[in-house]
Amino acid sequence: MASGRSGTMFPSVLAVITVLLLASVFAPVALGSGAGAGDEPQSTASDDSIVIDDDLPENGSTVEVVVRLEEATVHETASDAATERRLETHAETTQDPLLDYVRDTDGVSVEETFWLTNAVLITVDTDEVDYETFERFDAVEAVHENFAVTVPEPPNRANATTMATASSLAAGERRTTTGLAQLNASPVWDAYDTQGEGVRVAVLDTGIDVGHPDLELATDDPSDPTYPGGWAEFNATSQRVTGSTPHDTGTHGTHVSGTVAGGATTGTAIGVAPEVELLHGLVLTDTSGSFAQVVAGMEWALQEDADVISMSIGSTGKHSQLIDPVRNARESGAVVVAAIGNEGAETSGSPGNVYEAISVGAVDRNGAVPSFSGGERVNRTDWAGAPDDWAAPSSYVVPDVVAPGVAITSAVPGGGYESMPGTSMATPHVSGTAALLLSIEPDATPDEIETALTETARVPESRTADGTTDGSDGDVVDTRYGYGIVDASAAADALVAARASLEPVTADEPNGETDGTDASNPLSSPVLLGGIVLVAAGLVAALTVASRRRNDDR
Repeated sequence: MASGRSGTMFPSVLAVITVLLLASVFAPVALGSGAGAGDEPQSTASDDSIVIDDDLPENGSTVEVVVRLEEATVHETASDAATERRLETHAETTQDPLLDYVRDTDGVSVEETFWLTNAVLITVDTDEVDYETFERFDAVEAVHENFAVTVPEPPNRANATTMATASSLAAGERRTTTGLAQLNASPVWDAYDTQGEGVRVAVLDTGIDVGHPDLELATDDPSDPTYPGGWAEFNATSQRVTGSTPHDTGTHGTHVSGTVAGGATTGTAIGVAPEVELLHGLVLTDTSGSFAQVVAGMEWALQEDADVISMSIGSTGKHSQLIDPVRNARESGAVVVAAIGNEGAETSGSPGNVYEAISVGAVDRNGAVPSFSGGERVNRTDWAGAPDDWAAPSSYVVPDVVAPGVAITSAVPGGGYESMPGTSMATPHVSGTAALLLSIEPDATPDEIETALTETARVPESRTADGTTDGSDGDVVDTRYGYGIVDASAAADALVAARASLEPVTADEPNGETDGTDASNPLSSPVLLGGIVLVAAGLVAALTVASRRRNDDR
């Protein structure tokens, strides 16, 4: 009997040891896989409180509020399309309980839902529903006002300008505005044979006059089945206006659009990238709009596959509510370019001062920063309610770069041209430059575009040292110039050189795919798997021999 029991015991021990051995390897993998890209984070509430904006009116008011819910975890390695799907799915899942409640409750109504940031615009009758009501939902984190976003206050208003006609130019001569010349745009056109072809730029502003001879949207032909294609208008409650056709509620949107993509019908080129596919989202009426309108416009731009989002708009101060829309747009593959504002030194505005935006200040034709151009050192602690997982360093300088922004001539409604100043005018110069870079290197990432712009930016020798600090990469950065004046030609050369130096794709790794190993997954290593097999086989052999000897002894 003893002999029989010992003969079966060792195989059992062998099985247990083998299982434990394999489990010791598999267990960390199983535990680590619980937070994968496709998993929704669990809703937890450490307490029942949410952050309620102090600026919201109290009882007796009917007010639009933005209810913010927990944000999705976006993985840097995900594709642009996967990132957008992740954001949309997460928003839909977490917003459902809130939307069900609103549908069944008097005194509240839904105006619009958002996915670029997980938010819902709700009208609340504060006599019937108080803001604390939203604490019942685990996913809700904050309630804030639908605050105003505007065109930066212009430092002054210039008079209309008469442009040169094509007939006044010598044969073969190319003329550009002084802004384009200062930017070094035309050398890029010549050296790389591109004016932005294949790139989509979305301008979010006051609208556009597509009847202007120097302007054309991606689709502006009413007979085209995709019309209006490159156009969208968002009303005061951030809903897209059905049947809207392109128009400008002021002059600002037409002017900045002209600097991005305007033509040269007079003989003078006004646009940095005249061959881009131009999109325009009307998010401000005349000069003013709201947070919700801007987010709606950004979502539309991404859905229309915009490569660059250009915003010569903002709200003075640090508005942490705009952090998630900007960083999620960038994670979705868009280069976000925004004006820093016209309030002068030691000031800035959002979204321009959000870390993930390329913030733009102004210079005059002599390379001097005008007094109106904003700029400051931004401390992370300046942002009330900034996300815990925000990648911003403890402090950073804005603007990132400066560009021509004084006496900038561009298109205005009615077919004319006008000279205007402002960081609003500087911003489309940088947006157009980003489009040129993407036309040359279509696979370049937003990080690569920003690096090319900042590392090649030039600074005049006459610059004062006031406010100068060292950038995180060792370059000199200051609160007036940032990294310096954008040089489109130098940026293009630098980007091409940088991407040419990337490791070539090997025959074993087509299309940049890896060999299948994953540093975070120990089972993906053939060497480790081989070792496991050898160790297991050794244990099997050793235990089998031991079992036979023990049986022989008995």
